[in-house]
Amino acid sequence: MSTHTDPFADHYESGIPIKNLHKGNLLTSDGGEIEIATRDRLKIAIFQNGLAFVAREYRWSSEVKAVFDRAFRAGLEINHIHEVDSQRILEMYQWKGQKQAKTSSGFSRIERQKELKKIIASAASRYASDIHIHVNASLCEVKVRTHGRMSQLCNLASEEGRAIINAAFAVATDQGSEVSQLGFIKGTLTNQTGLLPSKVELIRLQYSPTSGHFAALVMRLKYVSTQVDYSVDRLGFNVRQTSDIKIMCRRTSGLYLLAGKVSSGKTTTLQCILNAMIAEKNHQISVYSIEEPVELNINGAVHVGIFPKPNQTRSEAFIEAIKATLRSDPNVVLLGELRDRELAGYAMELALTGHALWSTVHASSALGILDRLYDLGIELWKLTEPSVVRGLIYQRLLGIMCPDCKITMTEGLSQGQLSSELVANLHELLNISPNKLFVKGPGCPKCILGLVGRTVVAETILPNLKLLGCYEEGNRRAMRDHWLKPINEGGCGCDPIMHHALMKVGQGICDINEVEEEIDLVESYKSDFLYHAASIANELSGENRA
Repeated sequence: MSTHTDPFADHYESGIPIKNLHKGNLLTSDGGEIEIATRDRLKIAIFQNGLAFVAREYRWSSEVKAVFDRAFRAGLEINHIHEVDSQRILEMYQWKGQKQAKTSSGFSRIERQKELKKIIASAASRYASDIHIHVNASLCEVKVRTHGRMSQLCNLASEEGRAIINAAFAVATDQGSEVSQLGFIKGTLTNQTGLLPSKVELIRLQYSPTSGHFAALVMRLKYVSTQVDYSVDRLGFNVRQTSDIKIMCRRTSGLYLLAGKVSSGKTTTLQCILNAMIAEKNHQISVYSIEEPVELNINGAVHVGIFPKPNQTRSEAFIEAIKATLRSDPNVVLLGELRDRELAGYAMELALTGHALWSTVHASSALGILDRLYDLGIELWKLTEPSVVRGLIYQRLLGIMCPDCKITMTEGLSQGQLSSELVANLHELLNISPNKLFVKGPGCPKCILGLVGRTVVAETILPNLKLLGCYEEGNRRAMRDHWLKPINEGGCGCDPIMHHALMKVGQGICDINEVEEEIDLVESYKSDFLYHAASIANELSGENRA
């Protein structure tokens, strides 16, 4: 154990060194007289002589208030309250010889899992999509992502963080031992672990070692579906995009791909599309889903399991499942993701043999999906055959502003939330007064961080001969122009994702700051999409009249 220097030595109160004031027991230590959750020990430390230290960021939190209430009920008079950094409080516990949390050797697996269960429950109460556990030299930060935004959940001691990560992998699917400091590891927590609240169906784990032999764990939460999703309309696609997707749903042959970054809603969109397709065809089609782990709730689909044999890799087991599915008379097949050349090749084989294949890929735009397939080894002639690639969707998610606490852009400008240049740009582009445009508010009891949910912004393409011909010729500029050109001028009449996002800014749904952060800059939209930039004000005014 390393020797800790006196953390109080450089603190003074009325000219008296604080170390002379804190003589007495640390009442909030493990086994102390004031009950406190382990994860709250980086927030507050209370000594027997009435001296209290509180982490600045938690000074007015409900957890700190509850600890003070317990101290008062125990008859302790608090004489001094000092706001300090969380690290300083951790040093106090260490310096006093009372560690904030037991180390890996002294912290039983059951205790670790109880603490992990509390963290998961707290994240689920906020409907967080992800939990981030970052272990560094001084402490372990636990953050959650809700509606796309990160926020602090709690801080732990570094050793406790490591213990909790090991506890997760000790019960994760296909993980039977503690994690290595050197390897990247994936796993899944299911209901069988006893760690998940009732509304969480499973949690995907991704462990990454970091420099300095520290660690980072991201836990992706999948919530139980209260009902089967059938409606694509509710996701946020515009009228044209919804029409394109419904055309894709009616077809039972060809390749249909969704692209977008992690946490962009691809899984939810696929679930809605497949359920709608099965319902519209009166359950008279055969649908097979090949995923690991199974995340989609598709009513009527056969979910093919992935079970690696001895000396067989998971990728080899995945390919074997695809081959078996091809022999199982499917009409529609869903592959979780086209992640390598072999999977992409089998997906194309399915599409070429008259099946409908739905999957996801990583690409930066709808048109970019074709390039991604080419990079995965798909021959050009297959990509440019109109009966093969029949539907492309690229989507992102933006936060929906809380209607009760959002503020006007005029107010936002005065508070420094956005620049005068951006406000002027939007006013000129949308022809809407800044008093009638909005940005995210500070948050209120009806929302989380000023947001009440997330909505899709997207691009969709139904590839035609002209567009695929331009791609075959390598003429990307002509392909893009044809995709954007209005239908009455012979083009596809599609909208870029930035146009869709700005429409939602004009409708008071999304914050322009998030649009510029997640999609693109307004200046780029104005210069790159001249037709759309010139027409967006008319579109918005038409919607307002309607």
